[in-house]
Amino acid sequence: MEIKARVPGMVEALKVKVGDEVKKMDVLLVLEAMKMQQNIPSPVDGEVTEINVEEGDRVKAGQVLLVVE
Repeated sequence: MEIKARVPGMVEALKVKVGDEVKKMDVLLVLEAMKMQQNIPSPVDGEVTEINVEEGDRVKAGQVLLVVE
């Protein structure tokens, strides 16, 4: 499942790496948008198979941040 940015912002912190097992609602990364930090949770149980951003990256709304399968 692709995890996408809901709003434009900056990746404040990555909380996982490729190969990590995650549970539904585990925080995957922190996105700063409009001077507010938003925790981005996993919508499913699974394994992180792809990370498309790094800390400090600016992202657009709809951009794929990472993939959990």
